Amino acid sequence: MKFKKILFLLFFFMNITNHIYANIKDKIVAKIGNEIVTNYDIINEINTILALSNRAANPKEFNNLRSIAFTSLKKKIIKKTEIEKFKIDKYSEIDVNNYINSIEKSLGLQNLSLEDQFKKYGANYNLYIEGVILGFKWNTLIYSLYRKQLDVDEELIKSELNKQIEKKSEVQEYNLSEIVLENYDENKLNIILESIKVNGFEKSANIYSNSISSTQGGSIGWVSSQSISESYLKEILKLSKMQTSEPIKINNNIVIIKLNDKRTLNQNDMNIVKIERDIIKRKKEEKLNIFSDSHYLDIEKKSYIEIR
Repeated sequence: MKFKKILFLLFFFMNITNHIYANIKDKIVAKIGNEIVTNYDIINEINTILALSNRAANPKEFNNLRSIAFTSLKKKIIKKTEIEKFKIDKYSEIDVNNYINSIEKSLGLQNLSLEDQFKKYGANYNLYIEGVILGFKWNTLIYSLYRKQLDVDEELIKSELNKQIEKKSEVQEYNLSEIVLENYDENKLNIILESIKVNGFEKSANIYSNSISSTQGGSIGWVSSQSISESYLKEILKLSKMQTSEPIKINNNIVIIKLNDKRTLNQNDMNIVKIERDIIKRKKEEKLNIFSDSHYLDIEKKSYIEIR
């Protein structure tokens, strides 16, 4: 009889514990539009960040990670609502697979898949893939909305380039990598700077950068000094090979540049057509990033956000 009482009490307390845990896990911490954010969502996002950075949790940075996790979830929900509004369904599975492969490579997962890595950290892999697809759909949306405003004066670019080349017999080229943080906050910036120290620039770009170049570890490749904006070039000129720049504020974004290598070309070695294409491409990408930032900030201001 005594044994039955002990068994009953044990079962009773286990039920209470499970009930309390379920309540904590399912506790609503915010409402964004018609979507709710629970403690489970926050914890899963933190585990995702840790899985992608391949490191253990540090109790001292929990509050920072929680803040980053909430900001990330907020962006996904707001972007998802906008994507559904414009009925954007198309994305490239090849792009998604290439993106996942690049992350697996940067994390050095030899005998594990990224999905295995997520299981190891208790993170939901399927939700992560949904977020990756969401990012590609967002890029499609921004391009479809603003493509007519991406035009640049190509003739003016060619004319200015030719004038500069006539003045100089040599041109500097830089092999660069980048990390772009959209609508950054100080907590996220500090974690990324720490990640660069611990995990390296390429891994950190894969995990955190909002640029298309993130799939290549942030690599931009060789860029002529003529195609680099003045604000970037000013910081690049301070760097030695393999050094990383201080965070550069561009509109609402932060950009961190790594100088991989540099070289000097004389006029005979220059591929003028390629330099022109690079300048045009970079200017269009800069415009697209500005449109992406401004569009997101605009819809964020109009979104209903309730913190509980």
